[in-house]
Amino acid sequence: MNVVFHLQVLFVLTPFAACQGHIVPASNPEISAQIDYKLEKSMVTTISCLSPKGSLPINYTLYRDTTLVNTLVAEIRRRAEFVVNLSFSELLETLKCKADNGFGPKYSRGLIIDLSVNLTSKPDPPILGQQLALSCAVTFNTQHYEWYFVYPTKNTTNNTVRNQYIIESTNVGIYYCSVYGYVSNGIEVLVQDLSVNLTSKPDPPIVGQQLALYCTVTYDTKENYTWYFVHPTKNMTKDTKQNQFIIEAANSGIYYCSVHGHFSNRIEVPEQDSSFQPVVVGVSVGAILLLILIIGLICYCCATKAHRFDIA
Repeated sequence: MNVVFHLQVLFVLTPFAACQGHIVPASNPEISAQIDYKLEKSMVTTISCLSPKGSLPINYTLYRDTTLVNTLVAEIRRRAEFVVNLSFSELLETLKCKADNGFGPKYSRGLIIDLSVNLTSKPDPPILGQQLALSCAVTFNTQHYEWYFVYPTKNTTNNTVRNQYIIESTNVGIYYCSVYGYVSNGIEVLVQDLSVNLTSKPDPPIVGQQLALYCTVTYDTKENYTWYFVHPTKNMTKDTKQNQFIIEAANSGIYYCSVHGHFSNRIEVPEQDSSFQPVVVGVSVGAILLLILIIGLICYCCATKAHRFDIA
């Protein structure tokens, strides 16, 4: 009878012991913050805490410095979210999460919600005319980013939910971002050496022949190249992505290019002067007639001289 009883106890305790063996202490919780919206004197903020490992349930407690703010119990593996209204002075205090599932408390790192905003760019420093990626960084999660573009002739703003803004071709100016009224540092795109140079092949150009024009600048750019063709009877312009332009048969006129509003030197294809053609033809005919006359005189003199010798 005792044997049967001990066997029954063994069958009951074995599963319990197995379950006890699978209980895992809570790991140090991860803490993050998201500012939901700004009030006149405070920020409504969601503080999230999560222990990636540990047997459930887990008790989460939020502290502001040494002050207990609130406690939540997580029955499933999910973030414990504390929605709190923090004054601007309380935002400077250290926030911590405590996780406890019966095996001793574990604490998160300390979190101070720094309201400073930092703007970075790629490339750094920016290059005029190139693509620019702006990144607006804060220490908390948010979906409210405001961008400011201060140009010499106008100012523009834009709002995004992401902290990155892509500008395909930068202009001269200063760039900022702000989050909840807190403004970042400025990134300035400076005026650079924007000289534009036009060359040709052949040099000098020849009317009616193929002409290759090359428009070069002192920096890398994704701006279009604008070509100008000033002919005696009409003017033309053309935009290209390439800095080379081929003309199969060059006409007389003036050629130049521009990039980002800056103009190159000019190359002139002179007009062929047809007024010289009759003169050249007349001179040629006259020279031929004169040559014939000289040859005729020589032949006449030779013939006369020979005739005299025969008579003698």
